[in-house]
Amino acid sequence: MIWEKSKGDFIEADVVEWIEAIWSLNKYKKGKSKPWGRQKVVGQITKVEGDVLQLIVLRAIIIENVIGADLRPYKTGVSITKKRATLLKGSPERLHWSEEEVRAALLKAPVKTTAINPSSAS
Repeated sequence: MIWEKSKGDFIEADVVEWIEAIWSLNKYKKGKSKPWGRQKVVGQITKVEGDVLQLIVLRAIIIENVIGADLRPYKTGVSITKKRATLLKGSPERLHWSEEEVRAALLKAPVKTTAINPSSAS
């Protein structure tokens, strides 16, 4: 498998790998919180809507544990939503397509949206 640095030009079907912090689930803690650890996540993009990406987690592993207690990475198969900017903070890498020319053509293709008029449907 060949991974390449991603520049944020994500499309559906891309497989990306990134590192993100794991934070405390305690929302009521006062003061500035620090991350409990970090996880490396591999996910496949299933939907792109503007700056929001929907992904299916293919693999997630803990790479750093600061607190010493068990940390839970994402479960395989779970659908997650990330902003493009958040994903870019984790130095994402994209799995190289065997047909990069097709991917390049998909990036250049305009997105077509078709409104369906219920009254004209037969």
